[in-house]
Amino acid sequence: MCTKVPSWFDPRAGLFGALLMGSLVAAINVSHGATAAATSAGKQAVYTFFFGGLIVQVCSRLASREGGRLAVVGTAIAVPSLITIVLIYLVHSLRGTPEPLLSTAGVATLAIPSFSVWAWRIRASAEEGPSSP
Repeated sequence: MCTKVPSWFDPRAGLFGALLMGSLVAAINVSHGATAAATSAGKQAVYTFFFGGLIVQVCSRLASREGGRLAVVGTAIAVPSLITIVLIYLVHSLRGTPEPLLSTAGVATLAIPSFSVWAWRIRASAEEGPSSP
């Protein structure tokens, strides 16, 4: 039995994101009926759990790199945001989501500020260096 979570995956971020983003997409699509809202929310939640946990780690690693603060943090925000927006649009463009563009816009509205906060926190932590006991 595998008990160790791979270092490239953040399950807490994935679960939190799945609940938050799935709920948002359900609310956006609920006017099309419960089935359409549930389908859209389910796709969003599954995607966010698996890919969200991975993309948060991408953001963390990019924010921890050497280089100028603005360039590094800007990259750590832009790359995960772009990946997220493109992949979310592709997921919602598949059958089952009545409002793919609105679903994508809703997620992007939360993703960009979330990656911004995360990247700045990781960068600040990286600049402080390891704490001494």
